[in-house]
Amino acid sequence: MIGCDGAHSAVRHLLKIPFEGGEYQQAFLLADVETNSGVPADEMQLCPSELGPLAIFPMNPTRRRIVATIDRQEGDAPTLELVQRILAERAPIGLEARSLHWSSYFRIHHRVAIDLRKGRMFIAGDAAHIHSPFGGQGMNTGLQDVWNLVWKLDLTLRGHGNEQLLESYCAERRPVIKQVIETTDLLTKVMATPNKFVQAIRNTVIPMVSHLSPFQHAFVQRLSELGIAYRSSPLVEGPGKRYLEDSMRGGNGIRSRFLVLIHEDENIPLKTSAQQLCAMFDGVVEFRSSQKPGITLVRPDGYIAYETRGHDTVASLDAVRSVLERHTAN
Repeated sequence: MIGCDGAHSAVRHLLKIPFEGGEYQQAFLLADVETNSGVPADEMQLCPSELGPLAIFPMNPTRRRIVATIDRQEGDAPTLELVQRILAERAPIGLEARSLHWSSYFRIHHRVAIDLRKGRMFIAGDAAHIHSPFGGQGMNTGLQDVWNLVWKLDLTLRGHGNEQLLESYCAERRPVIKQVIETTDLLTKVMATPNKFVQAIRNTVIPMVSHLSPFQHAFVQRLSELGIAYRSSPLVEGPGKRYLEDSMRGGNGIRSRFLVLIHEDENIPLKTSAQQLCAMFDGVVEFRSSQKPGITLVRPDGYIAYETRGHDTVASLDAVRSVLERHTAN
């Protein structure tokens, strides 16, 4: 069973898994509004202000999600007039809210479960972690949880997985979750600080560094979660980054199995040995030719479990076998 039942997860409570962290003092509003095209539709806007932070997330060219701190609640839910007032005070000049689709008040926490599994039961998404909405990573982090877990359950249910494979779910995801919480916590504190000196530094430094390409790349990789890697996993040798190649696109994709990828120009004996290795793990591993030099073992979730470190191809195939046995030996 996988508990994906939200921040107040009954599954987490029944499993008695502690939910470590705390609550922010500020109250927030959340609103989906129809706007004009006053700001780009392909950019998230983070707007620091002496009155409190504002985040604007584009949903389509004219619909946007607004998140902002508030001093006090006005009514049962934020009104269009309240959203318009906040945008006028804190948003880029020219952005106008014209109608309100949905709105709510809420308080936010920064918490993570100390474990994501007990026996045959798992938790994922908001049941396992909650954090500030600044950065817009909540849904993506939950999707990444399940993406990491389902292929491991699939292998196990088909009789190919082992206990170490199931344990790796928590070992791989908790460090990523903690990093997300640290990032969103820092963003929230920097954006919401009441300290005038810190505000002055923030308002000076952020515009300067945000135009630097290395900062932009690192920031996008962090917030998009495209930069996730499982280098500390017991099931990975190497940095554990996502494997990207055009051959992975389309309907065939990875098809719920490991891929042993060898450069198409490698010698025939090596390819034959690799195919024999794949045959030893029937139904679990597939051999494919690749444009990438050397030998690469790609997991069913698209992350690299091993890649060639030198020119000793025999040793590389032995390493691939060792990594596969860690995932699948019973």
